[in-house]
Amino acid sequence: MNDRRQRNRGFSLVEILVVVAIASSLIMVVSSLSGNVSGLNSLVSSQLQSKSDIAQTLQIVTTEIRSASPSQSGAYPIDSAGTSSFSFFSDIDKDGKTDHVRYFLASTSIMKGVIKPTGTPATYPTSGEVVTDVIDNIVVNATSAPLFTYYDKNYTGSQAPLAQPIDTSQIRLVGITFYADVKPNQGPAPDYFSTVVDIRNLRDN
Repeated sequence: MNDRRQRNRGFSLVEILVVVAIASSLIMVVSSLSGNVSGLNSLVSSQLQSKSDIAQTLQIVTTEIRSASPSQSGAYPIDSAGTSSFSFFSDIDKDGKTDHVRYFLASTSIMKGVIKPTGTPATYPTSGEVVTDVIDNIVVNATSAPLFTYYDKNYTGSQAPLAQPIDTSQIRLVGITFYADVKPNQGPAPDYFSTVVDIRNLRDN
C-alpha cells in the first residue's frame, strides 16, 4: 500500500523548480547562439553584397576609362593623372558628346565628378561639375598603395608604373588598386580590388 502511494506522488515542488531552471537556461543559451549566428550571417551577407556592388561599380569605371577619347574641343583624352585622382574625357552617357570625368579619393570614399560640355566651341566649366559618391569605406593608411597607377606602351604585366609627375601622352594603361571594408573594425578583413585598364583609343597597335 505504501509502495503504491510513493509511486503515485509525482514530482515535488523542488524537482519542478529545478527542471524549470534548467529548461530556462537551455532556452537562453540557444537564443544567444541563434542571435550570434544570425548576426554572423548578416555580416557575411553584407560583405558579399558589398563586394559584388563594388565589383560592378569598378566595371563601370573600367568601361568609361577604356572609352576615353578627345574632348568636344579636341583636347587630349587624358586631362590629368595623379596618384589619388584621374581626369579624362569620355562619352559616358552615349549622347555623342564627350564628358569630362574625374575620379578621386576623398577621405575614405572614391568620388566621381562629371562636367557636361557647353557652348561652341565647347568648354567644361568646373562650376558645372556634378559630384557623386561611388565607393565607400576605402581603407587608407600609411601602407596603402596609390589608388591610380599608370603604364606606357611597353607594359607587359610586370613593369613598374610610370613615375610622377607623369607625361599624360605616355599613358596607355591605368591601374586601379584599393581595399574596401564594408564593416570597419570588424571581421572579415577588407576586400582587395585591382584592375588594369587598356585605353582603347590610345593603343599603339
